[in-house]
Amino acid sequence: MFAFELWREYRLSIAEIYALFPEMEIIYVDEKILLVDNINEDWLIKITPKMWWTIKIIKCLSDKSYDLSEINDLMISLFTDERKTNYAVNFYWKTKANQKDFLLKSKKYFAKSWLSTRFVNQDFQNIKSYLVAKEKLIETKTDFNIFFTPLDTFVWSTIFVQDIDSYAKRDFWKTRDMQVGMLPPKLAQMMINIWWWKSIYDPFCWLWTILLESIISWNNEVYWSDISEDMIKSTKKNIDFIKDEFNTDLKTSEVIKLDAKDIANSPILNNNKIDSIVTEWYLWEIFWKHSIDIDKVKNQRLILANIYTSFFSWLKKVWFTWNIVISFPFWEIKWKYNYFEEIYDILNKYCQTQNLLPNWTSFTPSKSWSLLYKRPNQTVWREIFKLKIK
Repeated sequence: MFAFELWREYRLSIAEIYALFPEMEIIYVDEKILLVDNINEDWLIKITPKMWWTIKIIKCLSDKSYDLSEINDLMISLFTDERKTNYAVNFYWKTKANQKDFLLKSKKYFAKSWLSTRFVNQDFQNIKSYLVAKEKLIETKTDFNIFFTPLDTFVWSTIFVQDIDSYAKRDFWKTRDMQVGMLPPKLAQMMINIWWWKSIYDPFCWLWTILLESIISWNNEVYWSDISEDMIKSTKKNIDFIKDEFNTDLKTSEVIKLDAKDIANSPILNNNKIDSIVTEWYLWEIFWKHSIDIDKVKNQRLILANIYTSFFSWLKKVWFTWNIVISFPFWEIKWKYNYFEEIYDILNKYCQTQNLLPNWTSFTPSKSWSLLYKRPNQTVWREIFKLKIK
């Protein structure tokens, strides 16, 4: 059995995991933890560096339920270094056990066994993923996680934490334009993962995030187009950056100048080079809380609706049969959501919306079968769809 510690937007985490492991057996899920079985561990280990919506992955050490007094002996059996051993103990779910008391008593118990140890729990709380990596607890298999159920207590060991340094490197070193706005790399990776194939096309490349993330992950053929010459030049620079900084499987890449409203004439589509479209177009004007209002947003929606009507109608005419993962904006105005209502009519006319969440979860997507991505203190947010042209 394995446990996934979910990100803040836990529905997106579940959607990504489900897409990568569709045959998994659900044991339990809540807003923070997903417990599953029937997962191939070799495939899991291979794929974990590409899962940006999972904070931590934990493996069940045994099906046996332990008393707290037995857990110390289990931990000792896993201490293999003769030098000082660093470790952490994380508590999950409600329990009468006191985490601080457990940590202090454990350290004394280890000292009686002539073991030199140091727990790294700050303020006797569960540790953050960056500290697991910093203290190298994956390598020593000493990040322990205790799951308390109403009847049993199970012990799990962390086998993966997200590589924050890698995320920061590709987020902040690449060429960008803050006036255009930027799709978060983490969200781009999730969009790629919920429909992953060998080749990918982004007809609204803009700031290139989806294509760069697809190269870093597993797409060995990437194609993109944009109406802007400046964006095309910047894209090529960022591709060179990715090749220099990351080990990739990229074999083919191509960029062309094209207005996405004229996508039917794209040689990339007409030559059948791709098997998926993953994209987000320009969110249009960057609004601040003091400048946004209903009339401005309505104007933006009409402009975007015109573009997407042409885009989807042409995809239908060229019989595009592969999946599309796409993000549309929605807005917060005076603490109320203002959705891109026009896009719902367009999608109903041209597309079939795919469910992003498995049937076994009690969590539901939006009324339009989409998933929402929100960040604090922002006015423009994102609504993610998985589509097929009718």
